Amino acid sequence: MTNDSRDKMVRSAASLIGARGASATSFSDVLADSGAPRGSIYHHFPEGKTQLTEDAVRWVTERVLAHQRTYAGTTAAGALQWFIAMWRQVVVSSKATSGCVIAGVAVDTPAGDADVMRLVRSSFRAWTSLLAEQLEATGIARQRAKTIALTTLAGMEGALILCRAEGNVKPLDAVADELMRLVEAAPA
Repeated sequence: MTNDSRDKMVRSAASLIGARGASATSFSDVLADSGAPRGSIYHHFPEGKTQLTEDAVRWVTERVLAHQRTYAGTTAAGALQWFIAMWRQVVVSSKATSGCVIAGVAVDTPAGDADVMRLVRSSFRAWTSLLAEQLEATGIARQRAKTIALTTLAGMEGALILCRAEGNVKPLDAVADELMRLVEAAPA
């Protein structure tokens, strides 16, 4: 059993959680989607579904950060558009049937599961922190950049839910337009 099998299961779990939520994603679903052999799930995830879910969260977190770090522009509007475009692609490529994996885990995690919620919180904070740093680098004041970054993430998360409900990308585009107005009005 190779790491390739493990990686496929983590990617499958992320995809399924984004579309169904964490509680509606079973090991059987992950095995069927990934094509991994049945015995490999317990070999790679001896701590069970929580371990697989946490690994999916980490994988998605790193992908979002890696995407945003590739922004090579120098404008606040560009940094925001880069972040928004990634989420728009999630909606378009899934035909509005998928959302944010981290949000799916956050919603499905029982209140008493402090470890998973700590990981979710860390993921959201890492995204907003990077976006805030990028906005600040364009001349937006630090506190304002932090607020815009948090508002952007909240707007995207809400938009993903609305896109799923509506079955199209229109809610995300509407939220994106308002976020762009917000960043254009931000004082340096």
